[in-house]
Amino acid sequence: MNTKSYSLTLKSMIIKNGSILLLRRSARNTHDPGLWEFPGGKMNAGETIEDALVREVKEETGLAITLARAAGVAESELPEWRIVHLIMEARAFTGEVRLSGEHDAYRWVPARDLSNVDMPDHFKIFCRKYLGGKGG
Repeated sequence: MNTKSYSLTLKSMIIKNGSILLLRRSARNTHDPGLWEFPGGKMNAGETIEDALVREVKEETGLAITLARAAGVAESELPEWRIVHLIMEARAFTGEVRLSGEHDAYRWVPARDLSNVDMPDHFKIFCRKYLGGKGG
């Protein structure tokens, strides 16, 4: 019997000129410090998925985005949680990247190079599946 609780996080693959924005988790993060990830976070009560993801991306990067479509899911586990990451494709339409304290660096990575980035295993698995459908 699985006694873990489930948690949903929303992540955004912001695509610009064939590259995808990744953020590096700062050293003070308790989970996956120093690893790269997609911008995003959790929903607040009463928010839609779109509103939550737009808000989270704005808070973490300073960018305003428009969502395009669902890109897929990734799953990870913590001792008491099973986390489902819903990953959406998005386009940045205004702003320059300005990081919050959660991250200490950013970079635009060509989609074909995502599998070479030091990120948590669940995002590596997602990237392999995502790129497999795009000839990468």
